[in-house]
Amino acid sequence: MSWTFEHPWFLLGLLLVPAALWMHLRARPPSLQVSDLRTALQIQPTLRVRLRWLPEALRALALVVLVVALARPQQIDQEVISGEGIDIMIAFDMSGSMNAVDMNDADIRKIQSEGKEPDNRFEAARKILKDFIRGRKTDRIGLVVFGAEAYLRFPPTLDYVRLLNAIDALVLDDGERTSDAQDRCSNNCTIQGSGTAIGDALNRAFLRLEKSKARSKMLILVTDGKQEGGKMEPLVVPKYIASLPEKDRVRVFTFLIGGGKETRTVAKDPFTRRPLTDRFGRMVYRRPDRPAPIDPELLRQIADMTGAKAYDSYDAKKFADDFKDLERSTFSVKVHTNRRELFYGWLLGGLALLGLELLLRRTWLRTFP
Repeated sequence: MSWTFEHPWFLLGLLLVPAALWMHLRARPPSLQVSDLRTALQIQPTLRVRLRWLPEALRALALVVLVVALARPQQIDQEVISGEGIDIMIAFDMSGSMNAVDMNDADIRKIQSEGKEPDNRFEAARKILKDFIRGRKTDRIGLVVFGAEAYLRFPPTLDYVRLLNAIDALVLDDGERTSDAQDRCSNNCTIQGSGTAIGDALNRAFLRLEKSKARSKMLILVTDGKQEGGKMEPLVVPKYIASLPEKDRVRVFTFLIGGGKETRTVAKDPFTRRPLTDRFGRMVYRRPDRPAPIDPELLRQIADMTGAKAYDSYDAKKFADDFKDLERSTFSVKVHTNRRELFYGWLLGGLALLGLELLLRRTWLRTFP
């Protein structure tokens, strides 16, 4: 709740009130000449005499109130509409290429000089997704993870704490395999990262949204590669969404994370396959032998078909900025403003003060001459 004025320039009239009062006080008051004041000085002033200033004060106050009334004061009541509740599915790429770091050598050394290691694509995206989830209030959010395959990690929920815990528990494939089974990650990864099944991920996420009764539904696809592996072509789901009535469509916002000019990966010992470190115990990074294939055109097609937007987030900072843009454009807070007119109350108050001033001046506080 706050105040405003329809015509605030009228408030400049308040400057005239002290000027008018000063001129009135400077005017020579009526006087009566007497030969001796000794008798008059012995008379104790009555209450009427002590309050002889009251009519002038009432007139000045009435002028102030009337000037405020002319400025049209209004009371603003704002009703914040937090949103109608959106059902959201996040399709999160956990392929092996998400281990890459999108920084140059100088930036990496700067971070390491502070006793830290730079975030790879997966860690950078995970932090931003968690911040995004914490910022929601009435939106149900679910999670699909994908690599060589895709599976539902968490159905749409308002239980953000459990969802955040599930995201914290994700383990990215480091590319190493156990000696007894070539299809098992040596680091107990959540899902194999030997592929990028974008089509399967879109399908699993869409199936969770298809029967949703929410008035608005959206899918957020975060990936750093192109379709590799999987059973379903990536454009099957977007084409189906485009054929649906407007009210049943799901917008698919795509984020191509990484793929910029500066990409590094952790160097590994060719014999032990363990990460290499320097003499200070810091990770050693190098350029990859070959850049991971990307397909920005595919992601643009997916977004365009579903009436959404594609973002090319070539590094962690750009990804964070792009996600903020998504929040500004899609989750903007609506504010309904209601203005209540206060003009008449101030006008009546000013007229009442003038009336009281005239009444006192002509009756109880009447002066002579």
